[in-house]
Amino acid sequence: MNKLALLAPVGALLIAAHAFAADSDADVEKFRAAYTSGSGLAYVVVNSDKGETVYRYGDASREAAKKDKRGFMLFTCARPHVFVSDSVSDRESLAKAKVVKAGEPGFASLDAKYLAGCKNPLVKSALPKTK
Repeated sequence: MNKLALLAPVGALLIAAHAFAADSDADVEKFRAAYTSGSGLAYVVVNSDKGETVYRYGDASREAAKKDKRGFMLFTCARPHVFVSDSVSDRESLAKAKVVKAGEPGFASLDAKYLAGCKNPLVKSALPKTK
């Protein structure tokens, strides 16, 4: 009987973990749909305990994510960052992340925030050029 009493909490934890994974799967798929749609440069805002991080990605990352569902390649001014679908912490980050594309509210302010303090002369604004 003692063994059975020990198995009940373990079973409950497994069921809860499965339910969390199902919610997380839905959130990651929602993120994937936003990430892979559209064209051109887009921004991803990820909020964490350390604050807000603004990433940028483009068509090459979008196409790679369509072919391989294991991760998402995002870029800061200084370096790339891969969010892996199998990582619990990455899944939690992606579940809360927001994709902002050109023409959407906040795109210009995210562009300015991304470029602020960026010392790489090759990194340019993602704002469409006006004629």
